[in-house]
Amino acid sequence: MAVLDSGPLVWLAKAYRLGLLKALFGDVVVPSEVYRGVVSEGLRLGFSDALAVKEVVKEERWIKVKTLEGEERELSLRLAESAKEIHYGEAQAMALARGLDAVVLLDKSCGRALAEALGVETRGNLYVVLRALKLGLLCKSEAKETVAMLVAKGMRLDPRLLSRVLNEIDGYEA
Repeated sequence: MAVLDSGPLVWLAKAYRLGLLKALFGDVVVPSEVYRGVVSEGLRLGFSDALAVKEVVKEERWIKVKTLEGEERELSLRLAESAKEIHYGEAQAMALARGLDAVVLLDKSCGRALAEALGVETRGNLYVVLRALKLGLLCKSEAKETVAMLVAKGMRLDPRLLSRVLNEIDGYEA
Protein backbone atom coordinates (compact mmCIF):
# COMPACT_ATOMS: atom_id res chain seq x y z
CA MET A 1 0.00 0.00 0.00
CA ALA A 2 1.15 3.54 -0.74
CA VAL A 3 -0.07 6.99 0.22
CA LEU A 4 0.64 9.75 -2.28
CA ASP A 5 1.43 13.41 -1.95
CA SER A 6 0.62 15.68 -4.88
CA GLY A 7 4.10 15.67 -6.48
CA PRO A 8 4.31 11.97 -7.38
CA LEU A 9 0.64 11.93 -8.38
CA VAL A 10 1.03 14.89 -10.73
CA TRP A 11 4.38 13.87 -12.23
CA LEU A 12 3.40 10.27 -12.88
CA ALA A 13 0.18 11.49 -14.52
CA LYS A 14 2.19 13.89 -16.69
CA ALA A 15 4.45 11.00 -17.74
CA TYR A 16 1.42 8.75 -18.46
CA ARG A 17 2.64 6.27 -15.82
CA LEU A 18 -0.08 6.30 -13.16
CA GLY A 19 -0.66 2.61 -13.83
CA LEU A 20 2.76 1.81 -12.37
CA LEU A 21 1.41 2.76 -8.96
CA LYS A 22 -1.28 0.08 -9.13
CA ALA A 23 1.20 -2.51 -10.37
CA LEU A 24 3.76 -1.72 -7.67
CA PHE A 25 1.60 -1.01 -4.65
CA GLY A 26 -1.86 -2.43 -5.34
CA ASP A 27 -3.73 -0.16 -2.97
CA VAL A 28 -3.07 3.55 -3.44
CA VAL A 29 -4.54 6.16 -1.12
CA VAL A 30 -4.62 9.92 -1.60
CA PRO A 31 -5.55 12.27 1.25
CA SER A 32 -8.53 14.51 0.52
CA GLU A 33 -6.41 17.67 0.62
CA VAL A 34 -4.01 16.23 -1.98
CA TYR A 35 -6.94 15.26 -4.20
CA ARG A 36 -8.44 18.73 -3.84
CA GLY A 37 -5.17 20.38 -4.80
CA VAL A 38 -4.36 18.08 -7.69
CA VAL A 39 -7.82 17.57 -9.18
CA SER A 40 -10.11 20.42 -8.13
CA GLU A 41 -7.47 23.14 -8.40
CA GLY A 42 -5.79 21.44 -11.36
CA LEU A 43 -9.04 21.30 -13.35
CA ARG A 44 -9.76 24.93 -12.51
CA LEU A 45 -6.33 25.83 -13.90
CA GLY A 46 -6.76 23.60 -16.97
CA PHE A 47 -4.12 20.94 -16.22
CA SER A 48 -4.58 17.72 -18.19
CA ASP A 49 -2.91 15.64 -15.47
CA ALA A 50 -5.77 16.66 -13.14
CA LEU A 51 -8.26 15.09 -15.53
CA ALA A 52 -6.19 11.90 -15.76
CA VAL A 53 -6.13 11.55 -11.96
CA LYS A 54 -9.86 12.31 -11.71
CA GLU A 55 -10.67 9.61 -14.25
CA VAL A 56 -8.58 6.97 -12.47
CA VAL A 57 -10.25 7.78 -9.15
CA LYS A 58 -13.75 7.85 -10.64
CA GLU A 59 -13.63 5.11 -13.30
CA GLU A 60 -10.89 2.68 -12.33
CA ARG A 61 -11.23 3.17 -8.59
CA TRP A 62 -7.83 1.81 -7.56
CA ILE A 63 -6.81 5.21 -6.19
CA LYS A 64 -8.87 5.84 -3.07
CA VAL A 65 -9.41 9.31 -1.63
CA LYS A 66 -9.49 9.39 2.16
CA THR A 67 -10.60 12.14 4.50
CA LEU A 68 -8.51 12.15 7.65
CA GLU A 69 -10.19 11.88 11.02
CA GLY A 70 -9.17 11.52 14.64
CA GLU A 71 -5.48 11.07 15.41
CA GLU A 72 -4.45 11.25 11.74
CA ARG A 73 -6.21 14.59 11.31
CA GLU A 74 -4.73 15.97 14.53
CA LEU A 75 -1.23 14.89 13.54
CA SER A 76 -1.56 16.43 10.08
CA LEU A 77 -2.70 19.74 11.58
CA ARG A 78 0.23 19.77 14.02
CA LEU A 79 2.71 18.93 11.26
CA ALA A 80 1.42 21.63 8.93
CA GLU A 81 1.46 24.20 11.72
CA SER A 82 4.92 23.40 13.06
CA ALA A 83 6.77 22.64 9.81
CA LYS A 84 6.18 25.70 7.64
CA GLU A 85 8.13 24.26 4.69
CA ILE A 86 5.49 21.59 4.04
CA HIS A 87 1.95 22.13 2.84
CA TYR A 88 -1.19 20.68 4.41
CA GLY A 89 -1.64 17.96 1.77
CA GLU A 90 1.89 16.75 2.42
CA ALA A 91 1.20 16.70 6.16
CA GLN A 92 -1.98 14.70 5.51
CA ALA A 93 -0.04 12.20 3.39
CA MET A 94 2.53 11.67 6.15
CA ALA A 95 -0.09 11.29 8.88
CA LEU A 96 -2.19 8.93 6.78
CA ALA A 97 0.80 6.78 5.83
CA ARG A 98 1.79 6.57 9.48
CA GLY A 99 -1.74 5.55 10.48
CA LEU A 100 -1.99 2.93 7.73
CA ASP A 101 1.60 1.72 8.19
CA ALA A 102 2.15 2.40 4.49
CA VAL A 103 4.92 3.88 2.40
CA VAL A 104 4.43 7.53 1.45
CA LEU A 105 5.47 8.86 -1.95
CA LEU A 106 6.94 12.35 -1.60
CA ASP A 107 9.42 14.21 -3.77
CA LYS A 108 10.47 17.17 -1.63
CA SER A 109 13.47 16.40 0.55
CA CYS A 110 12.17 18.39 3.54
CA GLY A 111 8.94 16.38 3.50
CA ARG A 112 10.83 13.11 3.18
CA ALA A 113 13.06 13.98 6.13
CA LEU A 114 10.07 14.82 8.30
CA ALA A 115 8.21 11.64 7.30
CA GLU A 116 11.25 9.53 8.08
CA ALA A 117 11.55 11.24 11.47
CA LEU A 118 7.97 10.09 12.09
CA GLY A 119 8.99 6.53 11.23
CA VAL A 120 7.27 6.54 7.83
CA GLU A 121 9.03 4.91 4.89
CA THR A 122 9.35 7.30 1.94
CA ARG A 123 9.86 6.86 -1.78
CA GLY A 124 9.70 9.13 -4.83
CA ASN A 125 9.08 9.10 -8.57
CA LEU A 126 12.49 7.78 -9.46
CA TYR A 127 12.01 4.83 -7.12
CA VAL A 128 8.77 4.03 -8.98
CA VAL A 129 10.58 4.05 -12.32
CA LEU A 130 13.56 1.97 -11.12
CA ARG A 131 11.36 -0.54 -9.27
CA ALA A 132 9.14 -0.91 -12.34
CA LEU A 133 12.25 -1.60 -14.42
CA LYS A 134 13.50 -4.24 -11.97
CA LEU A 135 10.10 -5.96 -11.90
CA GLY A 136 9.85 -6.01 -15.70
CA LEU A 137 6.98 -3.52 -15.85
CA LEU A 138 9.17 -1.22 -17.96
CA CYS A 139 12.03 -2.08 -20.29
CA LYS A 140 15.21 0.00 -20.23
CA SER A 141 14.10 2.28 -23.05
CA GLU A 142 10.71 2.89 -21.39
CA ALA A 143 12.38 3.66 -18.07
CA LYS A 144 14.75 6.16 -19.72
CA GLU A 145 11.86 7.64 -21.70
CA THR A 146 9.85 8.07 -18.48
CA VAL A 147 12.71 9.85 -16.71
CA ALA A 148 13.25 12.05 -19.77
CA MET A 149 9.53 12.88 -19.89
CA LEU A 150 9.51 13.81 -16.20
CA VAL A 151 12.38 16.22 -16.82
CA ALA A 152 10.88 17.56 -20.05
CA LYS A 153 7.56 18.23 -18.28
CA GLY A 154 9.39 20.31 -15.67
CA MET A 155 10.33 18.01 -12.81
CA ARG A 156 13.51 19.40 -11.29
CA LEU A 157 16.23 16.87 -10.57
CA ASP A 158 19.75 17.38 -9.34
CA PRO A 159 21.98 16.68 -12.37
CA ARG A 160 24.06 14.19 -10.34
CA LEU A 161 20.94 12.27 -9.32
CA LEU A 162 19.67 12.27 -12.90
CA SER A 163 23.02 10.96 -14.12
CA ARG A 164 23.10 8.28 -11.43
CA VAL A 165 19.57 7.09 -12.27
CA LEU A 166 20.24 6.99 -16.02
CA ASN A 167 23.46 5.04 -15.38
CA GLU A 168 21.55 2.61 -13.17
CA ILE A 169 19.00 2.10 -15.93
CA ASP A 170 21.75 1.61 -18.54
CA GLY A 171 23.55 -0.89 -16.34
CA TYR A 172 20.47 -2.92 -15.46
CA GLU A 173 20.54 -6.50 -16.68
CA ALA A 174 17.18 -8.26 -16.73
